[in-house]
Amino acid sequence: MTLTRRQQTEQKIMQALEDQICETGMMGVGVNAIAKRAGVSKELIYRYFNGLPGLMLQWMQTQDFWTGKSSMLLDDKAETRSPQQLILTMLNAQINALASNDALKEIRRWELIERNDVSAQLATRREKAARTFIDALTSVNDDDDADIAAMVGIMLAGVLYLSLRSKTETHFLGVPLRTEEGWDRIQNALIQLSASLPEPLKEQSLESLRKQSADPS
Repeated sequence: MTLTRRQQTEQKIMQALEDQICETGMMGVGVNAIAKRAGVSKELIYRYFNGLPGLMLQWMQTQDFWTGKSSMLLDDKAETRSPQQLILTMLNAQINALASNDALKEIRRWELIERNDVSAQLATRREKAARTFIDALTSVNDDDDADIAAMVGIMLAGVLYLSLRSKTETHFLGVPLRTEEGWDRIQNALIQLSASLPEPLKEQSLESLRKQSADPS
């Protein structure tokens, strides 16, 4: 499909944003710097994206799992899989997304230490998408002692922390963070941790659990 001139310019601007993040980190990101790198006027960035917040949000829509791809976990195919499988798929997707995208890792680090209009919008949109996923799993859990949101939150936070930590440290508790062997160990640990989920969430499909919730008799 042939892109329009505007679409080509938008892609050039988003690529400039990504390159700027990788070169300078978020401290060097601004409309002027991105416009200069992309070879466009800063007015064009405001016209196309409504400034830096809109540009960041659109870039994240194409890169970040929760703001761009999370719906794939709750499509028709998801109904045939168990909640445990869906959780592990989500966690592995997060690992892969962060491992192959230095710009995304820089933004996630920045979000942890900065609270401003841009980071707040990114966090809000990600939370909304993640809650849709978690609420779907929580709704089919009948075990009051199992806090699914907290359990998944701990695993997801661990993945995020270890991914971001790999920039400054080669190991964490002796586990290598920059090798395939190390991440194989982490993924195996996630499987073991998810084994503590209630049995129905490991053995039954989401579709079957939904039907049981709708008709408990």
